[in-house]
Amino acid sequence: MEKSEALPHVTQAALRLRINFVPGISGPVHSCLTEGVPHKRFGLDVSGMEATVRTGLKFGLFLTGRCMLAVVTRILLVNPAAGGLTVGLKNLAKVEPLGLEILAAAVPGHEVEILDMDFDRDVRGALERFRPELVGVSAQIVQTYNALEVLRVARQHDPGVMTLVGGHHATLCPQDFSAPQVDAVVLGEGVAPFREIVARWEAGELAVSADGVRGIEQIAGLAVKKNGRLELTSPRPIPPNLDHQPLPDRSLTARDRHRYFYLHESPVALVQTSMGCPFPCSFCSCQVFSSRHFVPRSAESVADELEGLDEDFVIFADDHSFTNVRRMECLHDLIVERGIRKRFFMYSRVDTVVQNPDTFERWGKIGLELLMTGLEAVDNRALSSVNKRTQVETNERALDILERAGVGVSAGFLVLPEHTEDDFRRIDRYVKARPNILLYELTPLTPLPGTMLHAEYQDRLVTDHREVYDLAHFVVPTELPANDMNRLLRRYYGRATRRAIRRMRFWHPRNWLQRHVPRLLWGATRDWIKVGRGHRIPPADPERQEARVG
Repeated sequence: MEKSEALPHVTQAALRLRINFVPGISGPVHSCLTEGVPHKRFGLDVSGMEATVRTGLKFGLFLTGRCMLAVVTRILLVNPAAGGLTVGLKNLAKVEPLGLEILAAAVPGHEVEILDMDFDRDVRGALERFRPELVGVSAQIVQTYNALEVLRVARQHDPGVMTLVGGHHATLCPQDFSAPQVDAVVLGEGVAPFREIVARWEAGELAVSADGVRGIEQIAGLAVKKNGRLELTSPRPIPPNLDHQPLPDRSLTARDRHRYFYLHESPVALVQTSMGCPFPCSFCSCQVFSSRHFVPRSAESVADELEGLDEDFVIFADDHSFTNVRRMECLHDLIVERGIRKRFFMYSRVDTVVQNPDTFERWGKIGLELLMTGLEAVDNRALSSVNKRTQVETNERALDILERAGVGVSAGFLVLPEHTEDDFRRIDRYVKARPNILLYELTPLTPLPGTMLHAEYQDRLVTDHREVYDLAHFVVPTELPANDMNRLLRRYYGRATRRAIRRMRFWHPRNWLQRHVPRLLWGATRDWIKVGRGHRIPPADPERQEARVG
């Protein structure tokens, strides 16, 4: 093998080679990794060959046969913890970081680790052990400060590391991540831009500097650091479907999979079958993220993923799974044909249920146990005020259809700023009279940044502190004092909890004897305390937020 000066650019501290050794014209291919020193543990004969690379390091390569060299990039993907002030489902459920698993699978041939800070907060330990060249974090709004802290620690550990942030909130508000430690924000669906970033890094076309990453501005669909501020690159078209995405690499979360739970269900798995929502609800950020496009995966791809899951309970991580009803009917048929036996939790609008009763009846027969839907209100005036485009009568018909189909309902109700105790009482009576509403949420109207509602309320916000944009704090002024609103919220959530315990049979031994129950109870207790203190909302000051990073 000739000496080569044309290997892709890598840093001396993090140089790695992937060696594909082929012992003959045919036969098995062995892939091995070397850290810059000869390794006899590969079991290969010594021939004393050397390759000189751009850094000037020399590698003893012990090969017999034909070899191919390629740089292996080490990538650390981090799911930050939610903020310390955050209340709600974040404390009652811990599910896999599905987006990171998909990104990891999108760059085969590289070394990728996932750090899920719901279980392991030792960021510095992971950096010292793994020595990544690229660190990426996902960010929902309540993870904003912790995501920034993770990248600050990463940059402090290695000034040459490239830092990325992506996810729902990062797409809607990239300006929240205009910080020295952030090189680029990935906007929207992230697989295509992430693949391109890694490929260009591997080819030596990107290099970290004090002013940002040189060459990254050529990649579409990003907000990149330039002259101390974020600037948008050319927009990347919304994909017509999600079939370009690989199946998630769940081997990277294997150590944590027994810990994932949703309320009383454990273990659980997430499956993304689509992205986006075409409906114009003013309070919802989903339709903003996808520019009101619905981007599906093929039924065949979803069925393939379901077949490979060990978990019995599957949550469809979609904004609205049934937007394309024909696709869901095709998926139903594939599940039946392949003998897939799972229990499902999905999302749908009530008008879709009313328009397609047979579809939901069929899904109820193959395992659809719980359908999340936004009923939002018990009067048409409130529904109209948030541009929901449904009516209470539609809600009623949908509940009847789902009850006949044997499908339980997880209902969402908005708590509007003008609500009084009588409004809480009316919602409670409504749920009490409808036994197939197994769970329900009381969600304070929250103008999420980037939504139409936020534009309407931006001059009246109580705070822009990101940790309390959790759909459980009152971030807009209310007619009743904030302390009274939180007292009512806690009282009626207590009733909702007791009702859920009865209707979902939480009391049954198979539910409360599971290993995750202490964690669930601790999360519920923390929520109970935090809701009582929910009126004590601080102003946003990210510089003073101490993220829980080891």
